[in-house]
Amino acid sequence: MIKPFISDNLFEINQNAKVSFDAVNEIIYIDDVFNNYEEILDLIYNVNVESWKMSSTSRNFIDYYDCRLSYNNVNTYKKDNKFFYDLINYYFKLNNKQLFFQNAYSFNYFKNKIKDLTNNYQFFPHYDNAFNIIFYLDTTCNGGTAIYENVDNWVNEEQHNLFYDVSRLKTKTLIQSKPNRASIFKGDKLHGGYIQTHDVYYYNWRINMVNFVKEEL
Repeated sequence: MIKPFISDNLFEINQNAKVSFDAVNEIIYIDDVFNNYEEILDLIYNVNVESWKMSSTSRNFIDYYDCRLSYNNVNTYKKDNKFFYDLINYYFKLNNKQLFFQNAYSFNYFKNKIKDLTNNYQFFPHYDNAFNIIFYLDTTCNGGTAIYENVDNWVNEEQHNLFYDVSRLKTKTLIQSKPNRASIFKGDKLHGGYIQTHDVYYYNWRINMVNFVKEEL
């Protein structure tokens, strides 16, 4: 069934969402972030999604499904940008520096194809050159996002295998996922998606939405 929708209306931010700040790890938490969470679920659970980050040696579609879905709209986030701008500016002490928001809704879809996988294997950690806003959308929400101690000369090879043995790394903190929660943190921290029990996502889809916010240079 085809359902037309207006992005700004469907993904309207709850201006009265519950906000908290982990000052030690510099992470903003926003609970009940979307006004229309149930309607968003109806959208994201009824679409086809295409493969992402594949190479000639990729394990994608063999050991797991790693897919993306994007909705692009250059008029989005006008009101919502201010909501996030005010939070980032306040908690990260940016002194009103200009921020550049990505004008798209970009969804990460993941499903495991290996049963009984140890949770030493997690999403390949990486760095980003912007603030990350991660929206946890799936109703299962088993795990979240791990922040690791930074590693010099790190090479991200997720195009070959999304799984990496993180037992070799030191975990600083875990951002716990929760339905209709968002988190904001600096992408210059080594980080990656974390699943507590992989078999949960053998039967269910893990679905996040991400947005990147760059500071003025």
